[in-house]
Amino acid sequence: MNKASPNQLTEHFFRHNHAKIVAILVRYFGLKEVEIAEDIVQDTLIEALEKWSVRSIPDNPEGWLMDVAKKKTINFLKRHQNFQSKIAPNLIGKSLSSTGSSVEKDSTLRMIFTCCHPTLPKESQISLALKTLCGFTVSEIANALLTNESTINKRLYRAKQKFRDGTIAYQIPKDGALQKRLEGVFYTLYLLFNEGYYSSHSEKIIRMDLCFESIRLLEEVIASFPNSQQAKALLALMYFCVARFESRMDEKGAIVILAAQNRKLWSKELIAKGMNQLLQSTKSNEVSSYHLQAGIAAEHCLADSFESTNWESIYQQYVILEKLNPSIIITFNKIIAKFYGINREEALSDLLALKNEPELQHNVHYFTSIGLFYTQLQHHEKAVPFFETALRISKIPAEKALIRRKLQN
Repeated sequence: MNKASPNQLTEHFFRHNHAKIVAILVRYFGLKEVEIAEDIVQDTLIEALEKWSVRSIPDNPEGWLMDVAKKKTINFLKRHQNFQSKIAPNLIGKSLSSTGSSVEKDSTLRMIFTCCHPTLPKESQISLALKTLCGFTVSEIANALLTNESTINKRLYRAKQKFRDGTIAYQIPKDGALQKRLEGVFYTLYLLFNEGYYSSHSEKIIRMDLCFESIRLLEEVIASFPNSQQAKALLALMYFCVARFESRMDEKGAIVILAAQNRKLWSKELIAKGMNQLLQSTKSNEVSSYHLQAGIAAEHCLADSFESTNWESIYQQYVILEKLNPSIIITFNKIIAKFYGINREEALSDLLALKNEPELQHNVHYFTSIGLFYTQLQHHEKAVPFFETALRISKIPAEKALIRRKLQN
């Protein structure tokens, strides 16, 4: 890994602590003032960027960020006349200087579940959680949810309006309401992980940080709700993916496709942790999309080579996943497995049949897959236009470099 710059490390520590700091400030300000909490946290990052770029990064960066956020909070409260009438009642019996680990954990969980309140539309839940808990910018959220910034801003405004009018409580749900809220939590963390693992950003440390942040938050949820089998399956999926992380890019920062990855670089420890979580998740009869995705990832991790991968098993799991959670992306991945495990010519035909699907019109992987299929079937001239299309729509330098190499072969 290349040596990280102070700005990258600042972003790393900020991203890792964003959820905790916002959640603790909301605990004292009250949910109605969540935007004030977000502004203070953003100001804290700006101060960190300014000071850490000139001085050395402090020995305890997480503590530094929390201390600065607390000081900014106290200064804000002193400056505003509405403190006594609007905010002071929420501070009775509380002290910003006595925040402990139990308060931090409880505050973070409260914020997670508040963002995923069932009265909010699903898309608003996810947008709000990614913004408030994970420190995503509006553009990052738009990219993760395949929409535009204007739409995200509207979702965030409407969701926070419910905070302001007091219709949503800042609490962890109980009994029957808990399961419904957990599903929103899992999907949000799943999206967070995907944005890290398939990020549009080129900075490796940022991408890794998002993955590990989603794992950290999910582990917190599991610690409080250990009987959730979906959570364990999702955690297994994350472990399997992160286990392969170091092999995905070479020393020059170029992307390495799965077939060419050095499996000796895969983390046996993380694969073992993934298998443990996957086995625990099967103790009930519940089968979720996370179980199936984790099962597919496990097949890749357990194979000694790309050629020896149990592609037929992967294909069958995608068939079930497609029925459980219909999606053009799942269909696309099912066809990939079909190519390597069932019938190559038929799989290529199936892939070409998806050419008019709107979700695939700007999907780089779709066009590169067709190019690769043609190449492996020795139809090199037919592969060229698909690689060229992929090159044209790609926005990631490392991805473009990979496509160019395919065109030159």
